[in-house]
Amino acid sequence: MATYRPGSNTLLKSDSILEYVLDTTVYPREHERLRELRLITQNHPKSFMGSSPDQMQLFSVLLKMIGARNAVEVGVFTGYSLLATALALPDDGRVVAIDVSREYYELGRPVIEDAGVAHKVDFRHGDGLAVLDQLLAGGEGKFDFAYADADKEQYRGYHERLVRLLRVGGVVAYDNTLWGGSVAMPRDTPGSSAYDRVVRDYMVGFNAMVAADDRVEACLLPVADGVTLCRRLNSCMPPSPCYLCLSSVAGEAVTEEHMSMACTKVWRSTMYTPSGFMSSPPEEGQLLSLLLKLTGAKNTIEVGVFTGCSVLATALAIPDDGKVVAIDVSREYFDLGLPVIKKAGVAHKVDFREGAAMPILDNLLANEENEGKFDFAFVDADKGNYGEYHERLLRLVRAGGVLAYDNTLWGGSVALEDDSVLEEFDQDIRRSIVAFNAKIAGDPRVEAVQLPVSDGITLCRRLV
Repeated sequence: MATYRPGSNTLLKSDSILEYVLDTTVYPREHERLRELRLITQNHPKSFMGSSPDQMQLFSVLLKMIGARNAVEVGVFTGYSLLATALALPDDGRVVAIDVSREYYELGRPVIEDAGVAHKVDFRHGDGLAVLDQLLAGGEGKFDFAYADADKEQYRGYHERLVRLLRVGGVVAYDNTLWGGSVAMPRDTPGSSAYDRVVRDYMVGFNAMVAADDRVEACLLPVADGVTLCRRLNSCMPPSPCYLCLSSVAGEAVTEEHMSMACTKVWRSTMYTPSGFMSSPPEEGQLLSLLLKLTGAKNTIEVGVFTGCSVLATALAIPDDGKVVAIDVSREYFDLGLPVIKKAGVAHKVDFREGAAMPILDNLLANEENEGKFDFAFVDADKGNYGEYHERLLRLVRAGGVLAYDNTLWGGSVALEDDSVLEEFDQDIRRSIVAFNAKIAGDPRVEAVQLPVSDGITLCRRLV
C-alpha cells in the first residue's frame, strides 16, 4: 500500500536510497556554487519550497541533451534551480526567471554572481501568469526549456502559456505532480491536511489534463515529489505512438487506451513468460521513447532484448529510416515478440544479432566507421559485464549521445550495508552494480544521472 509522505525529499520506500543516489552520483560532481546555494536554501525556514539536487542534476543533463539556449522558470525562490539552469546553458544563453518575491531571490543572487552566470539571468518580479502573457506578446516558440514550481493551483494556466512559448521539440517540466504520493491515494488519507487535499485534487486533474493534451508527449517521473516532463509536439501531430502520459507511478493503470496496442501486447506476452521479470516495464519504455526523440536519435543499440518490448518502444520512437541493433543470446525470447513488432510496421528498423554481447560489440568496433555512429544505447543484460559494455558503448556512441543502464538500484539493495543478508544471487549483482555506479560517478567522459524509475535507470550523456 502506498504511504503518504508530505514534506519528504523522496517518495522512495527508503530515504537511504535517495542518500545513496546523492552521495554516489550527485554530490561528487556538484558545482561549488551550486552546493553553496543548496545549503543556503536548505537552511531557510521555507526550505520545502526548494528543488531537490537529484532533480537539478536531471535538468542539467536534459538542458544539454536538447541543446537549450533559452529557458523560462516560473517560481524561483532562492534561485537554486535557476543557478542549475544558468550553469547548463551556453554562455550566450538566457533564462527568464519569474517570481512574486524578490526578497528570496536576493538571498541567492550573490552566489549566482560569484558563479559567473548572472548575465544569463533575466529576473522578472511579478505574477507568473501576467509575466508569461507579456512574454507571449513578444512571440511564440522562442524557448527551449521551461520549469514550473510555483502556485500549484495555477499549473493549468502556466501550461497553456508555456506550451505556446516553447518551440516544437522543447521541454516543459512541472514539479510536485505526485504531491507526497497523495495522487495515488484516497483524498481522505490520514496525515493529509485540508490544503494537501485541495492540491491533491488539483494535481489529479492536472495530470489527467496533460495526459489528454495532444500538443505534448509527457512522462511522469517519481523523482523527488514527482516531475512531469512534456515534450512539445507540432500541434497537428498525434500523441506519441508508444506511450502516453498516464503512468502507473501516478496511480493510474497504463492501459491500452494510454499506449499503443503493439506495446501492450508485447509487454503482456512478456509478463506471462516464466522469465517475465527480465522485461522493461511500460513506464521505462515511455521514458526511453521521450529521450530518443529529445536527442533526435536515429541509430541506436540495445544490449539485452528478451521479448523485444524495449526494442519495440525504440523502433516506434526513431524515424522511419532509423535502425536499432538489438543484441541478445536468445532468439527464442525475441521471436515471441517479433510478430507484434512486424504488426507495428517497424520490423525493418530492427537488426537483431543473436549471440554474446561482448564479441558482437567488438565486431562492431572492428569497423572504424561504427565509432561514434550511434546516438543512443540501452543496456539491460548481465549486470556483471556492465563495466565492459560501458567501455565499448562509449566508443560506439557519439559525443552528446546517451547511454542508459537498467537495474542500477537493484531493488534498493545498493543502499544496504555490505554485510546485509541477501540471497547469493542478489548479493553478487549488488556488488557488481555498486562497483558499476562508482565507476560511472568517476568517469570524466560522461555526465550521469540516476533515476528511481522502475528498478533504477542511469543515464549517461557522453561528453568526449
